Amino acid sequence: MSYESKTLIVYLDGDYRRFKAVADIYQKFDYDQAHILITSFNDHNELRGTKDLLNSNYDYIDERHILTEYFSTTTYNNAVEIQQILSRLNYGQVIVVTSQYHKFRTKLIFNNVFNRSRKLKFLGVNHHTTLLEYSSEAVKLGLYLMKNYKFFTKDNLLYSKSKYRRLSRLRYQ
Repeated sequence: MSYESKTLIVYLDGDYRRFKAVADIYQKFDYDQAHILITSFNDHNELRGTKDLLNSNYDYIDERHILTEYFSTTTYNNAVEIQQILSRLNYGQVIVVTSQYHKFRTKLIFNNVFNRSRKLKFLGVNHHTTLLEYSSEAVKLGLYLMKNYKFFTKDNLLYSKSKYRRLSRLRYQ
């Protein structure tokens, strides 16, 4: 299926504060010109349960424009899964939304997986970042640069026990 004239806005899981930026970007497009992909939409996603994705704050988002991906557990897995999704759904542009402190590593990983595709754009959302978040990001960057990301494959992680694991790789909400 080809959506060459459309934009896919990717919400990288990890911080629900990023979703407001995703919704703001979505609102700038004409109707049916953008879709939102929520990654890692599994048991531990912060948007699940207590956060109502389509509450009154986001009632302008058409539910049919929301895609969910259940398989990712790391930024590297996000890139691999999104690459597989894009091999079936050809979007003209992809905007990856993450936190500002996570943007450098995200660009590094996605550019590596996507062979520096020009269709990728990155947005870092600025919010109060803790020392723990910066420290964690520095460790993860070091592990990625040492090529240790390959140890964090989806088959070795707990999410394989998720009740959402049996759902298709890509689903409309």
